[in-house]
Amino acid sequence: MVGSLAAGGLATGGTALVAMPATAVAGTGCKAAGSTGLTAAVIATGSISGGTVDATGCDIGIYVGAGVTGVTISGVTVKNANDHGIFAVDTSGLIISGSTVQNNGLNPNHAIAENKAIELVGVSGSKVKNNTVSGNFADGGIGLADNGPLDPGAPNPGGTPTASTNDTISGNTVTGNYGGCGIVVAAYDSGAGISGPVTVSGNTVSGAVGAFGPHGPVIGGIVVAADTDATTVSGVTVSGNSITGSFIPGVVVHSNAPKDQVSNVAVQNNTLSSDDWGAVDGPPQPAGILVAASQIPAPVTPTITGTTVTGNTVSNEFYGIWRAGDTAGTYSPNSITTFPGGTAVFLVPPPWSGYWMAGSDGSVYNFGTAGAYGSLTGKALTAPVVGVSPTSDQGGYVMAGADGGAFTFGDASFYGSLGGKKLNAPVVGIAITPYAQAQGSTQAQPSGKGYWMVARDGGVFSFGDATFYGSMGAKKLNAPIVGMAPTVDGQGYWLVAADGGVFSFGDAGFYGSMGGKKLNAPVVAMVGGPASQGYWLMAGDGGVFSFGSAPFLGSAGGKVLPKPVVGAAGVGLTPSA
Repeated sequence: MVGSLAAGGLATGGTALVAMPATAVAGTGCKAAGSTGLTAAVIATGSISGGTVDATGCDIGIYVGAGVTGVTISGVTVKNANDHGIFAVDTSGLIISGSTVQNNGLNPNHAIAENKAIELVGVSGSKVKNNTVSGNFADGGIGLADNGPLDPGAPNPGGTPTASTNDTISGNTVTGNYGGCGIVVAAYDSGAGISGPVTVSGNTVSGAVGAFGPHGPVIGGIVVAADTDATTVSGVTVSGNSITGSFIPGVVVHSNAPKDQVSNVAVQNNTLSSDDWGAVDGPPQPAGILVAASQIPAPVTPTITGTTVTGNTVSNEFYGIWRAGDTAGTYSPNSITTFPGGTAVFLVPPPWSGYWMAGSDGSVYNFGTAGAYGSLTGKALTAPVVGVSPTSDQGGYVMAGADGGAFTFGDASFYGSLGGKKLNAPVVGIAITPYAQAQGSTQAQPSGKGYWMVARDGGVFSFGDATFYGSMGAKKLNAPIVGMAPTVDGQGYWLVAADGGVFSFGDAGFYGSMGGKKLNAPVVAMVGGPASQGYWLMAGDGGVFSFGSAPFLGSAGGKVLPKPVVGAAGVGLTPSA
């Protein structure tokens, strides 16, 4: 019988459906979904065709459990589940086609890592094709993951590590889903992972620019990721998809955690436009495609290798392709149209490999891998430039004037200034907040969308997502403050005085100073070192002093400069992409 199923239905025997009486009370017939710790309105033991599954009161609409192979779910409407509309675990030969999955995730269990409208965990030879997945609220649209001790789709632990392989997600319309990404292919269990061929093709995935709801924004996007320690993803192809208006970059390929390996991912012939309107996941400006390995020191550095990004059409972005920490990839040809000042393909410099200095006339000197993005040379200034700070991906910088004016270059954004305001003392330095979205932290989480300014008397001023952690304002100083630098998590900063004295606030540690030592020229700026375990101090003659974990990379000391150095900024301040 084909019809409407309320809670408690059981699908058996090919395409037959056993329906609950119309008077059934929603939720009273929910069945245990194996050992997942969830309940389901329908436990599939065979194929299901047509009808509606109303999962009101149940965690899952349709559950396909371990060992139940060859199930086809076609032409079914699944709605009103607390978590997943359709959830499959450790199965093979599953086909979900021509169905509508909507209005699920109404009361989500926050212990579930991938709480998608359709979630497949530890499956092989399966297809999710030509479905409409829209208006869901827990965690986005369609998910494919491995299984093991961590079951990404359930609160209870999984079993033996089981890879997902030879699966296809194609021809689906994924739109209007809040709180999570449109399509996610992710590895969570060491020894399992995602193993190709896996194909994500011909899908239409859309977000909603500027739209937020009680469950978060409509995120959209397609993500391929290794998410927990020592997991692997290989042989995934993302091709021929249309991805527009996503909160995140249109396509994200990410190696997140220590010892993760992502290899041989192909992103080909997709059309992307107006994505990453939230400017998240690393770039401070919108990016169409992101390929990134988190900056975690050796010997556990995650890797991305063999990535191919070709034949894509990308428009209405600052960055077409944004890369960080990936190696041995192919990134052309593509058709990329960027915003004015944008870059088609941007490669984040290796961490701790260079720095900038700024002159009082707004000139900029770059060393090592630090790029040149413009200057104020030749322009009329109301006050001299006193400091420079890089963006979270080192694709730009902001300079500050003594009157508190802020000037942006490259991918830096303006978040306000002190220009035109009466100051007790002139501004002497500026520092952009890092991108530091630490999971589980209860502290403020900056994302590179703000900056601090510090004045000569030690006063600190916060803009955008910068948090105030204290200052030297109104305190007696042996020498005036000349600069500042943030820690990598943005939950603290250092101030430095002209005599080389260093003052720590928030989670910033003290690693030494030049206070009390004879200097050829006064200190004018500082830069935080690797992992916030050290810092550099820069003098007006271009001399550089390193402390803690900060290596010496050269200086302008002894060189004839047209103007004295007044500021500095370092490459590699982004803790992770």
